[in-house]
Order: sequence, then structure tokens, then C-alpha cells
Amino acid sequence: MENIIDRIWVGSDKDVAKAEERGYSRLTCAKDGPDGHRAMLGYDTMGAPKGDDYLFATKGHWGAMNCIDTDDPDFIPHKMIFAGLKWAKKEYDTGRTILFHCNAGHSRGPTTALMFLRAIGEMPHGFTESLKIYRKLYPPYDPGSGMKQTAHMLWKELPTLFKD
Repeated sequence: MENIIDRIWVGSDKDVAKAEERGYSRLTCAKDGPDGHRAMLGYDTMGAPKGDDYLFATKGHWGAMNCIDTDDPDFIPHKMIFAGLKWAKKEYDTGRTILFHCNAGHSRGPTTALMFLRAIGEMPHGFTESLKIYRKLYPPYDPGSGMKQTAHMLWKELPTLFKD
């Protein structure tokens, strides 16, 4: 678990217990795993149940995205990413510390945290320069091509995500 900026941490499933002990909010960026979307909603089918929680669900200070680590960015819905980022922003705005995590802490969680940093103005650089900076902040970062492509596609839009 690495502290990226004040109140923003990035890690893996193994860091969840520590984050809970510290009272952090957490955004799980994974469908499966002990703290994934499937575990939160309790489904055992291949697909999540249709409805309001299909892409993103919350319980208290825990948010979970129905996110798979795929090479095809078409299987990573922008609506899901935006829902997770908006939830994280609400938690962040109340002064809470947030752990962004996925199963191994290499792709989905760190990429979502990178997009969050962009959306709150902490990554004002172009995409390529931001990746170089982020890899220094979080050395385990090794995004799957689908997550990396999704972040790149959304990069210019992210700074306007929280503008209302």
C-alpha cells in the first residue's frame, strides 16, 4: 500500500484489512476477489444482477466497481469508471482517506487512482508524462492494455468530471 498524495493510497486486496483498521474509505476496482463487486452483492452467477448496482455498488464507505482486467477497453464501461470516481470524490470531499485497490494492485485500482488524480487536478500533464510521474509514485504500476487504453481515452475529459 503506497501513499500517492495526502489521503490517497493505492494497493491490493492484501491491504484492505490495514485500510479498514485505519478507517479509510476504499474503492475496490475489481469484480472478483474477497472484496470485489461480486462479494459485496453476493452473486454467484457469471454476470452481475441487472439493476442499479450492476456497474457500481456501495456499502457505507466501501465502493466496488464491476471491473474486469481485460485487454479490450470496450469491456470497461466509462459509466462504471465515472460512478467510481464520483463516489471517491464525495468521500474525499468529506475529508476521508481512500484506498484505491484491485486484486494484485497493478492495473485496475492504480489506473482508477491515476484517473482520480487527473480529475481532481493533481495530474495536469499529458497522458504519457503523467504515466512517467505516476510510475515513480507507485512503482508496482503495470496496467493491462484495456485499463491503460480506457484512461488514455478519458484523459482529456477527466478534468471536467466534477464540474457542475
